Amino acid sequence: MSLGVTLLGPDIDHRRSLESMLGQPHKVQWLPDSNSHLASRPADEVTRLDRLAHRAGRLIGTFDALYLRDTTEALARQCTDVVIAYWGTEPLADLLAIRRRMPHVKLVLMVLCYPVSLTRAGVARQDWMMRRIMRVLDGVIFPNEAMRDHFRAAGLLGARVDALILPPCWTGSFQSTGDQPPGLTQPNVIFTGRTDLSSATVHAADDLRVLMRALLDAGIELHHVRSRETDDGHPLRRPFQPMRQAELIRTMARHDASLIAYNTTACERDDRFRLTVPDRLISTVAAGVPVAVPQDGYEGAKQYLQGHPGVLCFRDAAHLRQMLDDRVRVAELRAQAWAERGLYAAERHAPRLQGFLSALRSS
Repeated sequence: MSLGVTLLGPDIDHRRSLESMLGQPHKVQWLPDSNSHLASRPADEVTRLDRLAHRAGRLIGTFDALYLRDTTEALARQCTDVVIAYWGTEPLADLLAIRRRMPHVKLVLMVLCYPVSLTRAGVARQDWMMRRIMRVLDGVIFPNEAMRDHFRAAGLLGARVDALILPPCWTGSFQSTGDQPPGLTQPNVIFTGRTDLSSATVHAADDLRVLMRALLDAGIELHHVRSRETDDGHPLRRPFQPMRQAELIRTMARHDASLIAYNTTACERDDRFRLTVPDRLISTVAAGVPVAVPQDGYEGAKQYLQGHPGVLCFRDAAHLRQMLDDRVRVAELRAQAWAERGLYAAERHAPRLQGFLSALRSS
């Protein structure tokens, strides 16, 4: 049965993954969330009052007249049966507004990163927002069991809201084809997280300089995006220029492992890193690369990796170096991760998502 599906959120790679899962037989369109819509307007058209109104709308439901007019008209033209909103807490206010205007449309929230905040006050605010939105939702899509169980334990999941666990994956077109590229000789890891620590969008958990230095001092070659803050001249540091997603995935394939870590000690609350499947991990499995992750924490990421052939859980830098020194074993893990990368293509999960949406429409 064909459905009219509207994706609501920023124009990011998760949009393309959902489109690849729903393109057939369903009719799919994408609309920006109100924050993306506001950001796309010419700067001279956006007033200080518009920005204040947008912030206020996050608590009570979006009331931006221009955005609501464009969105409801597009939903009607599409004959939308289901809206799938994604990306943190950004679209929650938009879902409230859509429910008021189009009560017949089924509303689904795809929980990718939650909670976004790293402070106690911020988590409490976002929990309040999530409980409020559950009153109008029909379904929730979780990335793993850890996130779903957290929602249940914290009383965030509405009693009558249907839930689906759908591992987030990039579309298969992002993945490398052909033969696996040869590995590097020196024990090495690639880190694809933030290194531009002076950016306004960076938070304290992005600052991995202490761990980076420990890895370097342990004799591990470290590859990451070039930044002023990490330019210390260490002979094993291998900075590179920023790349597009597909190019990065191709480049990652020659490394021993991709480092998945955050500076969780800098956060009041580390729920986000215990529960979320970060985009850099999705890129790692798509690239067919083993994963290096700290032994403690990161439960959600480790659930996502269940069955993945190349996971290196390390206690500290010296432990990771010890594992990487076994070059025969590293070569085996690389070969296995490369062979299994096709299991992490979004298209493989299409039947589960389509079945979930069809059941929602019938309920």
